[in-house]
Amino acid sequence: MPDMNSTPEQLRFASIPAHSVRADFAGGGLSSDLGPVLLRGVDLQIGLTKRLAAALPDRRHQSYVDHSYHDILT
Repeated sequence: MPDMNSTPEQLRFASIPAHSVRADFAGGGLSSDLGPVLLRGVDLQIGLTKRLAAALPDRRHQSYVDHSYHDILT
């Protein structure tokens, strides 16, 4: 389990054909177009959504459940 008080120096993202993906935490020119894709990549790396869904007790009647907590949070 990663240390929750540390900041990684570099994040690894899945390759996107014909695009260069890098994380720069210094600010500068920002675009929101790729934000959700990058957040999904980070979530897959650190497993936040998976751990959060596992921590929530699901007391719903399973015959009425169409979507898991993990799906809803994602």
